[in-house]
Amino acid sequence: MKDLIENTLNIISKLSSSKTGYLLQVSEHQYNVLKSWGSESEDFALLNDLLFNQYKIGKIEVENINHLTVVSKLFKERNINSFFIRELVNFSEQNRSIYILLFSEKENSFTKECEDRVVSVLSILSSQIKEWLTVYSGSPELSEQRPTNVLQSGNDAGAWRKNLYLFINSSPDLIFIIDADGRITLVNKAGRELLDYTDKELKGKHITDIISYEDIPSVSESLNKALKKNQPTLIKARLLNKLEEELPFEINCITTSENRTVTGLLGIGRELSHKWKLEHELEHLKSKIRETNRLLKIEQGRINQQRLLIEELNRVKYEFISNLSHEFRTTLASIVGFSETIESDVNLPDEMKKEFNRLIMSEGKRLAKLINEILDVSKYEFGKIMMNKTSVDIVKLIQDIIDANIDFAKAKNIMLTFDHPSEEILIEADYDNILQVVRALVNNAIKFTGEFGRVKIIVNNLFREVEIIVSDTGSGIPEEDLPYIFQRFYRISRPISDIPSTGVGLVFVKQIIDLHKGLITVQSDVGSGTTFLVKLPKTGKIEN
Repeated sequence: MKDLIENTLNIISKLSSSKTGYLLQVSEHQYNVLKSWGSESEDFALLNDLLFNQYKIGKIEVENINHLTVVSKLFKERNINSFFIRELVNFSEQNRSIYILLFSEKENSFTKECEDRVVSVLSILSSQIKEWLTVYSGSPELSEQRPTNVLQSGNDAGAWRKNLYLFINSSPDLIFIIDADGRITLVNKAGRELLDYTDKELKGKHITDIISYEDIPSVSESLNKALKKNQPTLIKARLLNKLEEELPFEINCITTSENRTVTGLLGIGRELSHKWKLEHELEHLKSKIRETNRLLKIEQGRINQQRLLIEELNRVKYEFISNLSHEFRTTLASIVGFSETIESDVNLPDEMKKEFNRLIMSEGKRLAKLINEILDVSKYEFGKIMMNKTSVDIVKLIQDIIDANIDFAKAKNIMLTFDHPSEEILIEADYDNILQVVRALVNNAIKFTGEFGRVKIIVNNLFREVEIIVSDTGSGIPEEDLPYIFQRFYRISRPISDIPSTGVGLVFVKQIIDLHKGLITVQSDVGSGTTFLVKLPKTGKIEN
């Protein structure tokens, strides 16, 4: 067993590129070096004292040891630039442990890649040491009188090969040896079982014969570099079993030599199918998480839009109620004021009473019109409005509206013109509702046009429809308001803010035109004016 441990330590030394190292046993009461190579056991007495003191107080902390001045000085004297320590065996009941210490002249020699190569062999070494301790003394305890280098002994070539073969076959990983030509000379039992080959079938095969076709170029390049540079190499490749199935492996390779001549490579491979499966599942889960996060962001954006919409609706509702209250309050104040004056002043002249009565009636009609507009909009939204289709002379209808608004336009010195074909233009429509549509557009045009402005109405007789254009030189509609002017209760932020508006007129206009299967569009420039274009079919079914 001692010879087998010797062989394992030689392999670890090669894998880690460390020429110096030793096995250290530490307990609460003493420490002793079980095996050393590349140096005398007394060379590291100072380091061992420090490790022993740390072990007694609880735990060996390697990082703290590395930064101690005495240790740095010791390493410098022995030209050591890299240091590795790992616990191999722990007898917790006896508070006793065995550590392996490796030293290298190269800086950063013990990288994670190097540690991965070494760790795969350390588990085997640990088992071998436990077995040796049991066989040697009948128990896991070591005699205090045992010599310092109890594992050191000579060994002939035949015994060395035999023990190496035992070591190789005891490993659960794939272990193989190839010669300088790349042909397989040895594969351990675990490797043969993983690849489903017999020993005879594998011996003599070229290593590329069991490597996936896609990986052959990269593997060949890595193997050639390892042979030329005589350095440990990590290779990731897919090996082919007897059924041509691909098995992923991570292989650590180190050159073998005889009389300073490289004779081949020793490879230790770990099968990664389970690891790759877990990585694939993890990537799949990550993909699902990313997709879920995207959906959550979309849903969050939708919720934010709905929240903003609700806030906007609440704001519009508040503005509508405020505007409506103002309209009601102003109109009712006028009616109540004039009525109280007539009632309280018995000496009021008849002419004044007549004027006040006229104003009361005008304000009452205005209030009734406002209420009717709101009710009409509600009726259209809930589909309760009744449409009475008749043949309507659209030119005469518009002319009547213009005649009714002449005084309104003259009061503001607005030029009101009407361009239309000389022939009669008949359409099938609900007369009262179309009348309200055109009246609302003309009234708005005059209302929002300043003094000495112009309002023009144009009628074009097209093939299957009639086109009505109402254009003014008024205040215009801001561009940001244009998409919303046909929404219920939306009030345009006009420069002339003192002009009353409830925000129901254009909603009503749009609903009537939609019921007639018509179209209304608007173009506007702030300070230049607004143009509404209405298209109505000459004949067609009206939606009720």
